[in-house]
Amino acid sequence: MLAAAFPFPVSAQQSRGGFLLVGEVRIGSEPADSGTVVLHRVSPSSPDLTGKVDSVRIAAGGRFEFAVETASDSTVGDVFFASVHFENVLYFGGPVTGPADIGGTYVVQAYRRVGVGPDTRLPVRIRNVFVERAQPGPGWFVTDLFEVENEMEVTLVASEEGATWSHALPPGALGFSVGPSDVAPQAASFSGGRVHVSAPIPPGEHVYLFRYSVPEDNFTLPMEGATGSMELLFSEPAGELSVTGLASLGPMEMDGGTFRRFAGREMAGAVVVVERGATLTDGRSMQFLAALLALALTAAGSILALRSRSRGGSPGARAGRRRELLIAVARLDEARNAGEIADGEYARKRGALLRELKG
Repeated sequence: MLAAAFPFPVSAQQSRGGFLLVGEVRIGSEPADSGTVVLHRVSPSSPDLTGKVDSVRIAAGGRFEFAVETASDSTVGDVFFASVHFENVLYFGGPVTGPADIGGTYVVQAYRRVGVGPDTRLPVRIRNVFVERAQPGPGWFVTDLFEVENEMEVTLVASEEGATWSHALPPGALGFSVGPSDVAPQAASFSGGRVHVSAPIPPGEHVYLFRYSVPEDNFTLPMEGATGSMELLFSEPAGELSVTGLASLGPMEMDGGTFRRFAGREMAGAVVVVERGATLTDGRSMQFLAALLALALTAAGSILALRSRSRGGSPGARAGRRRELLIAVARLDEARNAGEIADGEYARKRGALLRELKG
């Protein structure tokens, strides 16, 4: 099981021939009293250097340190970070490129784990759904983004009661896949009309992106539990359609295209219905629509930033994507060490990740 956290600034004290990485492992707010910390290197320019570098036992007060060796001819663009297993969940610290990354104590943050129960429900802060007409039709291609939040001070893990997180998708959905987000493709599945996430969920916000298609022009979007805000965006031309359960906000120019928008907030147990035909007149007040407009702009911005992660995008988006790639390389290394992935598949996936990092 894997989790990634970058909650604190990093500290790198310089030493001869490299730098000294001094850090602390915390379990919640308390220092860890045992365990092993592993130092990883990811080297886009020298794939043979990528992998586990060193490991040390956690000392009193949760402290650890690594003498990180660097060489000007082999570590251009190299990144180092530490990890620790706690209660069978793997946690990562932030990336360090050298002594210039001084900021405070380097912290690898871990948490106690708790298995999900029948009443475990993580709130959906934002749900953004992008819909595009299938050609030649009928039906639609759907990109469905959920931002969920674990407000507890524990890491949720799958149990006999089920997955760590699950949500209903439109009835009849097919062609399910996982997009670039906070869940690895192998940690999500689709069955019984639902998406199931089996990855551990540490405290904080997590973004899950799924793609699928619906074969008919008319479909429904189930909304389970509490959903803070919901936005449904149709890529134009979408033709005549009506949407019930959300307010119409008019078109938006975004990412080089035009989208027809519908939005709602503080939704619970609702069903959004999409039907082909004349657009329905929404009788809600303009004040309500104005309030939703600001909400929709924020939500649209979040999905646009996420989509940019796989295309380059802004400096912030590129930094986020770089962190994802670093963690993905470490995940592959851990899977190979545990015998969970074949050598051929490991080499292919690792090579692709390193090429993207180098580019």
